Amino acid sequence: MTTMSNQHTGKTTLLLLFLLLAHGKTNAGILQSKPEVGSGTRQQATPALKRETSGSTIGISSMTPTEREVIAEVNLMRNNPARYAQLYLVPLRSCYQGRVLTLPDQSPVMTNEGIGALDECIRELERATPVTGLAPRKELSLAARDHVQDQGRTGSVGHDGSDGSSTFSRMNRYGKWEYSAGENICYGISRARYIVITLLIDDGVSSRGHRKNFLNNSFKLIGVKTGAHQVYGNMCVIDFAGGYTSR
Repeated sequence: MTTMSNQHTGKTTLLLLFLLLAHGKTNAGILQSKPEVGSGTRQQATPALKRETSGSTIGISSMTPTEREVIAEVNLMRNNPARYAQLYLVPLRSCYQGRVLTLPDQSPVMTNEGIGALDECIRELERATPVTGLAPRKELSLAARDHVQDQGRTGSVGHDGSDGSSTFSRMNRYGKWEYSAGENICYGISRARYIVITLLIDDGVSSRGHRKNFLNNSFKLIGVKTGAHQVYGNMCVIDFAGGYTSR
């Protein structure tokens, strides 16, 4: 069964354009939108999850400082969503002028929803239950790397590769994802904290799929890759899985 959902992109008409993409699969089938934005998770009917610890260092040594910072930021938020909202999201209220958002040291962007999306995100994080941090997994970072290298060269966006690959087939190049899997992509933002915050706010994405992926307790593993993008300057791919079996 396939369900289609139309959503808007987070495009700016000012100096910087950023796109947010969330993708995943559920036991009800693919939940996907236009090529520019998708959301959801994929889950399998399986036995109890294997326990993975967020203290794992598998794959850390090959990551750039920014990629490590993205993982640290995601886990900081997951471990205490309410405190994260108070420390890092509430202060951003002063960064909005109408629908224009100017993050510190960043170019201004024209949002779709204005401060309303931020306030909604703050409220959700304030009542969210803390969840276990995500353990870095090398194979997921390799899958993310493949997509960054592909789209960095072609200048395209979306979850499908130029070779026809999907989020999930790329993950399975290096082993097999288990239980659940998903992907967030951000274009045009280079700082780790702002990558995570932008995806959390999820401006213009009605399903809030990026935020859901970040807070999804079925995800135990994470892989991250950042790199240059021909059109938007840079991009960050974040892959999630509930478990993973190496080849």
